[in-house]
Order: sequence, then structure tokens, then C-alpha cells
Amino acid sequence: MAPPIFKCFPQSPHYHDVRSTPEVVKQAFTEACNGKEYMSVADVISYMNRAQGDDHMTEAQAEALLGKLKDGSDHHLHNLFHHHKKGGTANGGLDLAGFVKLLLSPDVNSILKPKEKSHDMTQPLSHYYVHTSHNSYLTGNQLTSRSSTHPIIDALKTGCRVIELDCWERRGKIKVLHGGTLTKPVKFDACIKAIKENAFVASDYPVIITIENHLPGELQIQAAKIIKNILGELLFIPSPEERPPLEFLSPEALKGKIIISDKPLREPVEEQLEEDPEGAVETAETILQRGDSSPEMDPKNRKVPGRLKVDKKALEKAAKAYEAATPDPEIPLTQEFEELLYIHCEKPSEMKEKQVKGGPLKPGDRAIMANLSEPQLKNFIKTHPASVIEYTRMNMGRMYPFGLRFDSSNADPMYAWSHGFQMAALNLQGKDRPSWIGQGFFLANGACGYVRKPEVLLPESSLDYEQILNLSPKLNLKVTVLLGTHWHSHFDYFKKPDFYVKVAVHGIPPDALKQKTQVATSNKEPHWEDEQFEFPIRVPDIAILRFEVWEYDRMNPDDFVGQACLPVNEIRSGIRVVQLRSKKGKLRSSKLLCNLKLDYLDGSQATNGAH
Repeated sequence: MAPPIFKCFPQSPHYHDVRSTPEVVKQAFTEACNGKEYMSVADVISYMNRAQGDDHMTEAQAEALLGKLKDGSDHHLHNLFHHHKKGGTANGGLDLAGFVKLLLSPDVNSILKPKEKSHDMTQPLSHYYVHTSHNSYLTGNQLTSRSSTHPIIDALKTGCRVIELDCWERRGKIKVLHGGTLTKPVKFDACIKAIKENAFVASDYPVIITIENHLPGELQIQAAKIIKNILGELLFIPSPEERPPLEFLSPEALKGKIIISDKPLREPVEEQLEEDPEGAVETAETILQRGDSSPEMDPKNRKVPGRLKVDKKALEKAAKAYEAATPDPEIPLTQEFEELLYIHCEKPSEMKEKQVKGGPLKPGDRAIMANLSEPQLKNFIKTHPASVIEYTRMNMGRMYPFGLRFDSSNADPMYAWSHGFQMAALNLQGKDRPSWIGQGFFLANGACGYVRKPEVLLPESSLDYEQILNLSPKLNLKVTVLLGTHWHSHFDYFKKPDFYVKVAVHGIPPDALKQKTQVATSNKEPHWEDEQFEFPIRVPDIAILRFEVWEYDRMNPDDFVGQACLPVNEIRSGIRVVQLRSKKGKLRSSKLLCNLKLDYLDGSQATNGAH
């Protein structure tokens, strides 16, 4: 007998009509009922444990859940259960509408595993990706925005572990700002205080302050005193033998500590341009012409009216003009400042003894960090990809955005991560697709800001880059978007909306794949249950699953609805809810209900060194 239709939340604007429920959900409900017209509490536990693989739901937890339901303290689950009488006996039961609501509850049925640290944190720092911000003090673009402690605080509260401060002398005082621009400064000591107060709000693992030092000697000494006085016992001061170390300490050994790293004065933009002129021109065209920091943010790839071509000569001229406005004299470090440095950073031009121009990256006797611009890293990847991976097995690498990204846009962080670079420095204020990917990537490992690199990129591996690219798929991920619901706004006032979903995987180049559903026309609760997307993934440890929902418009640009970027290794199989975020990364009410199947082809799940 078909289950009866009970209308939960009949007055709610988010009411789900059970008549439009996807067939796979109806089938799951029928099977879970065991011949009844409703699901008992035992049936709910059985379904979550058996079908969803959530073996953490115990009877005690179910009783606690029922207690919340009775007093309505959990607003997501209130009224999911109805009082069903059968044969004169009262039974607490869940109807089909309630079952759908349960599936759509992020607190109970999230696509991601419960938030907990699962990676081995006892290996050297070079074995981990680190959540890294760029120009952490800026509130907006690189030319005219205000410097403030607020972006630093926001970054730390979201789990970011690397904060960058560009330090300059202004009227005899230390100020933090983007030099050679109209950005308004913020006090250095205010930034250090903000870091101290918020360093370990989101994570206990070490915070790294990278300082681009433009200070004269007397202000370097003053900066060192400020850092010591404010941070106190939180400051990690390395011994002379550790400057730089033979091998980095582990995140576990450095837990609760704040580390100081220098950031060498950036390579001139003109030199960055020489490394990858074609890529630089393409980047400049995207930034200057589209007016949008994400190349794919126009889904129809419409040409922008009046678009001008940016040629290499024009870009060289812009680079020279920018460098003329921002002279960077080399300033020797004082002993007082240098004594604080644990992670010593070098740029290619400073690696002259080990680095041959045009040659591969070469590691030295001590563990340091290579600081490369986006075009420089791309050039190394193009010419000597194996050397990049080999270098970062024991050393660290940091990629920062191309110098002419004045709009605070970002490079694809996968350029860095897929080649072993631990730090993809992101303009978190950019709010573009790369920043979404970065936010999603570091949801892994309990969102502690550190993610262990995959085994193929660690010292124990003997695989070179080509062998990694030619690995057989380890995971086959199947994704079906069943329905979309709970939209946060009205997208068309004169007709019903037309939604579609982009589904993509980001990872090493062979794993990168983009798919898109059909447009569900004139439908406020669209379904795509007949469209299944398949993603074979070779290195799931760094793969990101991205959802983007758009509302199609025939004449105007499509409306952006929401996005979600999720680490593949943290995804759970089954019928799961995906809560969408805004461009700025804020959670929205809009949701997707998806059916996910994860088939690990080698018979075991990737663990990233999990305990």
C-alpha cells in the first residue's frame, strides 16, 4: 500500500510537496518502512546505519533526538515525526514528507562526514597543505582598498593558518599596507594583537605569520620587540641550529604556537611576465576585460561587448609602470628580526648557488620555502614538473597571485597543490571560484587548516609526475542531483524559474572534469534524477567536488544561485543534502538533494594518513 501523504509544515514557504518526491527517495522510504506506512524510530536508525552508512547513530542518540523533537528544541527537525495510531496503539512514526525533510536537514544528513581531525599530524610541516591567505590585511582590491585587522580576524576564524603582513615605514612608524598603491594602512601592532587574540579560535595548530619586510634596520628591531611583547609564550623562537632547520617540526609539535616566516620582496612583475608571457596575457585579459575574477562565471561564455585585446607589449608597459611606482631596494635583515624566523623563504633569483636560470628547482641542505609567483610556478610545471614535486617533498613551496591581479582575484590553487606546493596563497577577499575551492579544500581534517598531502607526493613515494598522471583511477564517484529546493530568493517575477546545475571535480589534471545538467524549465522544485554523472578519480586525497546552481535567462546573463565546494575524501555516500553558499561563502537556505555512490576501486578508502 502506498504511504499516505502527510503535510509537514503546511504553512512553511519551504514546504516540500511529496507528490514531487524523486522515485529513489520514495523507494528508500518504502524499503525502510518494512511493510508499514510510516518509519518507526528503529526504522530511522536502521536506515541511517544501513543505507547511509552512518554507523554512529546509536539508540541513545536516537532517544536524544526524540527528546529534541518532543520539545521542539531542534528547529531543523521539529515536527518531522507525527503521532500515528494503528490498531489502537500509539506509535511515533515518520511519514514520507517528514522523511524528505529529514534528508534535507544538514544537521542530520550532511554530504560531509562529521567534522573531526583524522589525519596523522606528527609528520614535518612540509607533508601538509596549509590554508594560506595573501595580503591578509586588505578589505578589497590591491590598489585602493583599506587595510584593516578585520580580514585577518575573519581569515583566522575560518581556519586560515597563514597570515601575510607587508610592513612599511610611514612617518617613522611601522604600518601594514600594499606598497606603491593607494591602500590605506593599518598599524602593525594592531595586526599582531588581532592574530594573537584569534589565532586558535578555529584550530589549535600553528599559525604562520609571513612578513614582507620593507623596514629599515631600526624599525626591524622595533618590529621584533613588538612581536615578542605581544605574542609572549605563544611565539615559537627557533634555536640557532633551526635557522633554517634540517627538517621542519610537525604541526603536532608546534600546536598552539605562532611561527614567523619572512616573505622575500616580490619578483618584479616584469620578471613574472617573462616566465609565462602567454599565461600572463590571458590572465590580464580576464581581469581587465571581463570585470569578473572567475573566467567561467558567465556560463554562456558570452563575449563582453567592446572587448579589447591585451597584448604582451601593453602588459610589459603596465608592469614597468607599476614597478616604477613601487621600488623595492634590498634591505638586509637585522639580527634581532632574523632570530625570530623559522621558515626561511627564498625566491628563484635568490637560489643562484643551487638554481640555474631555466633549470629545475633544486633542494638544498636545509629545509626552506620557495616563493614563486603564479606565472613562475606555471613555468616550472611546464618545463620541470618532476623537480617541483621533488623539491616539496622536504621543503615547502608558496605560490602567490600574479602581480597584476589588482582586483584581488586568484589563480587556481590546484596548480600548486597538485604539484606538491603546500601553500596556495589566496586573496580571500576576492570571493572568486579559486577562493571557493580553497574554502572547500580545507573543510577536510576537521577544518583545522592543515591537510596531509597524498602519499604519491610524500618522500616515501618514488613516483615521478608522469607516473602520477598515469595512475589508474582509485575512486569512481557517481553523482545524481535529485532535486533543488529552499531557494533563498525569487529569480524571475513574471515566470517560474529555469534552474540548472554544474557539477565538476578539481584535482590533478586527469581528474579534472566538468558536467552540467539540463535546464529544468518553469519549475520551482526542479528534478534531475535521470542524469547521473561519473567521475573517475586517481588522487581523491586532493580532489574537490564542486556544485554550482544557476537560473537560466534567455536574454540576460544567467543568475547565480549558489555554490558548494567539498573535499571528495570527506564525502559520504547515500542520499545526501548539499547546502549552498553565496559568492562570498556564506551559507544559504538553498539546497540540493543528491544521490552519491563512492566506489573505491582498490578496495580501500584513501586516508591521507588517518589514524
